[in-house]
Formats: sequence, structure tokens, C-alpha cells
Amino acid sequence: MPPASRLFHNWRLKLSALGLALFLWAVVQAEPSNRETFSAVPVQVEITDTSWTLARPVEPQTVEIRLGGAAREIIRLAREGTALRVPVNSVGSRDTVIALRREWVEAAQRPGVTVDLVSPPTIALSFEPAVTRLLPVAPRLQGQVGGGSALAGEIAANPQLVRVHGAESRVAALDSIALLPFDLGAVTESGIFTVSVDTTGLAGASAVPATVSLGVRVEEMIERVLSGIEVRVDAGENQPELVADPGEIEIRVTGARSLVAGLDPDEVEVFVAPELILGMAPGEVRRAPVRITGIPPRVTASAVDELVTVRRATDVGRAPPGATSW
Repeated sequence: MPPASRLFHNWRLKLSALGLALFLWAVVQAEPSNRETFSAVPVQVEITDTSWTLARPVEPQTVEIRLGGAAREIIRLAREGTALRVPVNSVGSRDTVIALRREWVEAAQRPGVTVDLVSPPTIALSFEPAVTRLLPVAPRLQGQVGGGSALAGEIAANPQLVRVHGAESRVAALDSIALLPFDLGAVTESGIFTVSVDTTGLAGASAVPATVSLGVRVEEMIERVLSGIEVRVDAGENQPELVADPGEIEIRVTGARSLVAGLDPDEVEVFVAPELILGMAPGEVRRAPVRITGIPPRVTASAVDELVTVRRATDVGRAPPGATSW
């Protein structure tokens, strides 16, 4: 096709496209421009040199910027917000001052938006060496399992260790890393629950993985009464023999079905604390609370009779005059 023919081929379509382009250009040129100052724009420092981290928050933590551009873009930015991201590829000294660049403002990446001013023009950074450690996770539990259920076993975390990277002064002093609080009151049945690692207060430390799975096993809660449990009274060496009245009591235990049903009464001990019965004189009578041991974790126990009467064995069967109570 001759050049002249190619020029006029589909000339109506080409003319329409040219007209549309001119129209759009005119619309853009006619759109009102604006200048707006944004205060308290957060400064975010991104350190790619993993052997260092911030020793303390950047100073200042926010800056003021003045933007120019199409009014609709400025309005959108006012609604969505922006930030100033400072890249740090290598650390030359523990303390440094960095001159801020306009292109680090997120809004500068938007077409038709310009950054006219960043104030203050510099920020101060303090660095310290960073370390990485494997630390065991420490679940934090709140509340109690409801709905007539109870914990039937230890809550298992997976993984049990997380890799924590952060400031040496903080990470080196840790023996574990806490999880965010987990509310047992929201648990109605056994399952796997995801909980985040809590890095609050660690000055930007990171944890990998950032979440941990908690395996929670619950069962129906039941109650069981253990009868004929002997009350032990022992004031220690060189002390008179003491006895309790009653000499045997009932213990009420509550917990998950498998734990309560499997409880061996022979493992349960009930006694009066020695410090409560020291120095008992002849004829003296004391009312003292009992203590219970031998109860497995996640099972609660209480005595049906919380107080017993303690006296010297030689005083049993007679009521001496002037007996005192305590």
C-alpha cells in the first residue's frame, strides 16, 4: 500500500482517537491542583543489614511533609494517609544522622503527586548489634473452660521454639518468648488454636514463625468425693503426739472426667501445717485448716470439713479445765 494510502487508511478511526486523546489531555490540564501539608507522618526505618537493629526509637518519630498535585489525589491521601520509609542498607556507626529524601515518601510514588517539603530534613538513628536466638514459647492462659467442660491435659504448643531476632541487649536476656493471652473461656471443645507471638516491648524484635498452634483437649467436668482420707498431724521432732478430730475426712475433687476418674485416693494426703500447731500446751485445743497434696494438675480439691480440732493425744477422751481455742 502506498504511503499516502496508509496515511488515510481508517482515517475516521484515527481522527476519533486523536480527538479523544486531546480531550483527556484537556481534562487533566483543567483539573484543579492543590497544595497540602501533612503533619505527624510516621517515619519507618527499614534495616536490611541484619547484623544491626535500632537501639531506640528514631528521633523524631514523625515528620511534616507538603504535597502538591491533583486535588483528588491529595484528598485521597488525606483519607488514606502516607509514611516516610527510610532504607538502611549498611550501618557504619552506632549513631548516625540521615538526610531525608523526598522520594522516600510513599505518596511520591503516586502519579501526579509531588513532595515539596520534608521537615525536619534529617533524623537521628542509634544502632546496636542484633542477635538471633531460639527461645521456647510461653503460653499465657486466661479464664476457665466453660460449658461444663474442663482441661483434660497439658496445652501443647507447636512449634515449641521460635527464632527471635532483635537487639542484643533485650534478646540475650530472655529465657522464653510469651504468646499473646489466650482466653480459655472461649473454648467449648477440643481443637487447635492459633496464637500470635507477643513482641511488645522488645523494640522491634521479630519472631519466626510469628504464630504458634496450641492444642487444647477438654472433656466433661465431673465431681468425685473421696471418703476416709486420714488427717495427718505432725508437729515435728521433740513435740508431743497430736491427733485430729475428725481423724478422717471427705475430699471433693473436680476436673476432667479422665483425670478425676483416674485419681488414686492413696496418693492424696491431708495434713495440718506444722506451724499452726507448734507449742501446744497440755489441755490446749486448736481449730486449724487442713491442706491437701497429691492432687494432679488441672484437678481441684477441697475438704468437706475445712477445719479440724487438734489436741494432744494424751488429752483425748477428757476435757481439761481451762481449755483454750485458737
